[in-house]
Amino acid sequence: MAGSKDQADGARGRAHHSRRGLLAGAAGALGALAAESVVTAQPAQAALTNPPVLLGADNSGATRRTGIFTTGNNEWAQLADPNTSGLGSQGVYGAGQDTGVRGEAAPRIGGVSAGVFGQGFISGTNPTAGAGSGVVGVGFGTGAGVRAAGGSSGEGVHATGGGAANGVTGFGGSAGGNGVAGFGGGASNSAGVQGTGGPSNGSGVVGTGTGAGSGVVGTGGTSDGNGVSGIGGTSDGAGVFGFGVGTGAGVVGVGGGEGVRATGGGNANGVTGIGGSSGGNGVDGRAVSPAGAGVLAENTAGGTALQVAGIAAFSRSGTLTVAAGSSSGTVTGVALGAASLVLATLQQNLSGVYVRSAVPNVPGSSFTIHLSKAVSASAKVAWFVVN
Repeated sequence: MAGSKDQADGARGRAHHSRRGLLAGAAGALGALAAESVVTAQPAQAALTNPPVLLGADNSGATRRTGIFTTGNNEWAQLADPNTSGLGSQGVYGAGQDTGVRGEAAPRIGGVSAGVFGQGFISGTNPTAGAGSGVVGVGFGTGAGVRAAGGSSGEGVHATGGGAANGVTGFGGSAGGNGVAGFGGGASNSAGVQGTGGPSNGSGVVGTGTGAGSGVVGTGGTSDGNGVSGIGGTSDGAGVFGFGVGTGAGVVGVGGGEGVRATGGGNANGVTGIGGSSGGNGVDGRAVSPAGAGVLAENTAGGTALQVAGIAAFSRSGTLTVAAGSSSGTVTGVALGAASLVLATLQQNLSGVYVRSAVPNVPGSSFTIHLSKAVSASAKVAWFVVN
């Protein structure tokens, strides 16, 4: 009986140990699974309004801008900003301590490469509402809105207008700022602004003044620099063409040297001026010094220096009526100099009567015309002062 009892107790012990081992193994497995869950678990995420930006893929669906900012916000860039920053809807917006946005293009054979390309579109659905600009530059203080520097043979700015549109349009500021200002470089014959007209009456440069504003203002350099230099085409093209409206002058030039210098090509005019329909002059030349000439005409080849087609009017010319019974008459109010010459001739055929002399009185700004004898009836004498 004792042996049977011992065997029963051993069987119960083995069963007890087996159950404890099974429970321990199960607990270990659950602990390992829990530990793995702790290591690999990810935080819960709500649905994203703006998904992450992925490289090598088109990213869409964003409702806010994407920005990159350096420490201290000295440099930053923003992409696809739908006016969340209060600056309007923008594709790319960048700011830097030196350059906000920089674009470079490699040379391209047989085509045009651009570091930065801007293309404007009509604003809105109404074509008359205005056009969107391809590139807009707004300068602050003394900073330039757009600054361009050309290479050794490349243009700083190259603009081509579409259809009847201008390649470049400039509007001056309200406080006397110029719409377009050009400054020539230090090299010889370097022009501040160069305009080349098209083959069919196309103008190289067109300036339209508003009110008392000038369409084109040119300031020459201190050493024989031209304010405006115009070279006419070979087929009646004008070097500089000025069209005055109302009482405005077609061309006004003020220079330390020449105010305007123009050289016509072939048989073209150096300067062609057409006055306005209400009395504007085609060309108006005024001297402000007694030693200067309002208009100086020269022909260095020995040809005609001044050619007038039409009526020539002179302020120092006129007629004098000699009263009956008198042999002389005096003209007053005519500025004279030591070199002035007074020419006079009768306007009637009077027997035995002729102009004997015309005597100037320089201090009195007058001259007296003497006839050969007293006239029985009033006689008219024409006079003309030169020099």
